[in-house]
Amino acid sequence: MNLLNDNPALKLYALVASILAIQMILLALWTGTVRVQRKVWVNPEDAKLNKGEKVDSDHEDVLRVKRAHQNLLENALPFFVIGLLYAFTRPSQLGAQAYFFTFLATRLLHSIFYLWGRQPFRTMMFAIGVLAMLGMGIHVIRAVV
Repeated sequence: MNLLNDNPALKLYALVASILAIQMILLALWTGTVRVQRKVWVNPEDAKLNKGEKVDSDHEDVLRVKRAHQNLLENALPFFVIGLLYAFTRPSQLGAQAYFFTFLATRLLHSIFYLWGRQPFRTMMFAIGVLAMLGMGIHVIRAVV
């Protein structure tokens, strides 16, 4: 018995959650890449190792990537919980696709818009993603009450 094959919504959740986790890893790597490109370091040992400048605060470009990463973490964590619970309610395939793919698309686009400094699109993606999570959360609550 394969748990993922027995529940199509859970299989879809596994796909979306994995993509979000990979996105988090890629943003972490991008933070380091931008730091190397700017050659400024907040840790003296990093500045020494990389022959860069030791500064009291990260470069603005590094801070932007870190904020995008932080925002993704703050939104992915509730999704991992709510999305999993939602998948366990055995929702319709269409419902699961709508919620999961909407959330995934908004988080991918939010990160891009954050890195590019594009408003109001960044805020729009954030709001749509939150609405998707709220919809799933309400579905879960209604399923257990």
